[in-house]
Amino acid sequence: MTATLRRMMPEDVDAVCTLLHDHMNPNFTLKRWKALFAPSWCGADHDMGIVAEDNGRIVGVHGHVCSYRVIDGQRERFRNFSSWYILKEYRKQGLGSAMVEMATSDPDVTCTVFSLSPKRIDFFSKLGMNVLEEERLLWRKTGKPYENLELVSDPVKIRQCCDLGDIRVFDDHRELPVIPVLVMTRCTQCLLFLSRAVKHDGVVYYDVLYRSNPAMFTKRVQDIAEALLPDDECVLAADRRFVDGDAEGEVEVIKCPRFYKSKRVQPEDIDLAYSEISLLGLKLD
Repeated sequence: MTATLRRMMPEDVDAVCTLLHDHMNPNFTLKRWKALFAPSWCGADHDMGIVAEDNGRIVGVHGHVCSYRVIDGQRERFRNFSSWYILKEYRKQGLGSAMVEMATSDPDVTCTVFSLSPKRIDFFSKLGMNVLEEERLLWRKTGKPYENLELVSDPVKIRQCCDLGDIRVFDDHRELPVIPVLVMTRCTQCLLFLSRAVKHDGVVYYDVLYRSNPAMFTKRVQDIAEALLPDDECVLAADRRFVDGDAEGEVEVIKCPRFYKSKRVQPEDIDLAYSEISLLGLKLD
């Protein structure tokens, strides 16, 4: 059995989602899988991924979530990898490696992998991808007093207070399973996107997917934890690169490192927004 690779097209969505539902994760409904290939921010130039096809039958997929982000005033294209699956009878033929090589072939695109099986760590390294992150920092509620800090969760007020760049990011994620919080002081502000999930030993993690103001986030992160977290066993968690310098926090090793490949964008400018994490509502490792 021999399959060929080609770009995924809109007419492939139903067959791809059926493949993913039937073979990769039946706990995800077809509707949930389809949301992965129809984010509102893609527009006409929507790269959904790569499919492996054998006599008209789709037997594998390497899904992409693409977006354009403004980094240091430059418009950059991102490609987040997701939903990578090949039917068992078509494995060990080099299709997986060929898919990743195709996906990372454009030097002007920043490629990312945020959810990865431990079995694939060496594989991605050998294909030229670099480790993006191996550690996260945790902050707990300690009762430390704070002042000049307000958390805004009302969507209307968030839009009223944000600049055009943050309004766009907010609107792109408004219907997705993320928690938007605008952190405000008298002088500045920081828009956060959080995901909430129960993880190790029943601890509730408020994971930072996006922060618009790294300097403010770094300076006020403990105060944010004090204002945000309930009294239960909870932590505010952020990838280490999300803070500037040597911000204090409890260090936790990420079980499966995140990967990236880019000649244009620095790791500290790569967040977790516009990805399969928010589109599928995945628990962040």
